[in-house]
Amino acid sequence: MCATATRRPEPPGNVNLFQEMLELIQDLSGVRTVIYDRTHFTERAGRAEIDTALSGHRSGFCRGVRVSRQGDRACVACDVDEMTVEAAKRRRPFLHDCHAGLREVVFPVLYRAEHVATVFCGQAAVDGCPAENGAWLARRAKKLGVPPQTLKREYKRLPRVSAERLLKIGEMLFGALNYLAEQEGRAGIERTLALYRHPPVRSAIAFVDERFGEPIGLSDAARHCRVVPEHLSRLFHRVVGMTFSEYLTRRRIECAQELLRTTSLDMTSIATQCGYAHQSYFGRKFKQSTGMTPLQYRAKGALSTE
Repeated sequence: MCATATRRPEPPGNVNLFQEMLELIQDLSGVRTVIYDRTHFTERAGRAEIDTALSGHRSGFCRGVRVSRQGDRACVACDVDEMTVEAAKRRRPFLHDCHAGLREVVFPVLYRAEHVATVFCGQAAVDGCPAENGAWLARRAKKLGVPPQTLKREYKRLPRVSAERLLKIGEMLFGALNYLAEQEGRAGIERTLALYRHPPVRSAIAFVDERFGEPIGLSDAARHCRVVPEHLSRLFHRVVGMTFSEYLTRRRIECAQELLRTTSLDMTSIATQCGYAHQSYFGRKFKQSTGMTPLQYRAKGALSTE
């Protein structure tokens, strides 16, 4: 449920290995990578959330397409509604031309035969892709309601790669990420066992999950668990992989996201229900966690469901 967050330094042992692998391949190849983790698999076992820069198509070309309502809706339909489904069916890397004419390699991340995420590797100039044809690109831009000169300019700025090399990059990344998925799955089991070995942490999580809408903090949870706050703080961070405060914020933001998607409540009401006494503070925390304001998140959710 939780959206991706802006990246910040993480303590050792809480890094997201999926992000590190995506960034490594991106740095070595010059080709952008994107992961759509709709099940939040990469965040299990207490891993840090993936950077927003890797959670969506953000090249200058793609941003140029999404400035219009038609372009944004077409991107959502192409990536989220079509290619994630196709990746689940094919279960191997495959080349795909997006609605705006870019060629990418797409593949699933699998864990125990379950499709848990989809990776797009590309946002590059590939010989033979539709966007290579200036006339085609101009017609497509006009249909999407975006300036043709913008897309032509941004296309020329994209890194150039052959379709064969792009597919090889995708196949290498496919093997690496699916290996990591298996390892992360084991880490998730280990985390579950750790929770059972430490009743105060398990009790603190239940306390937060039940009462995050109230003005609670570490001392309240410690009192509930009958331990001193300092001990709970150290134990919670070691077992869960994030601080008590980070977990509390995460639950509150998840609640806010759900209310923004499914209700028409105003911002003050949502802030109150999620444990924030002041709307302005709620807005700052929400943007820190998701990379967008509550109103932007609501608008994006509305577009995605139309």
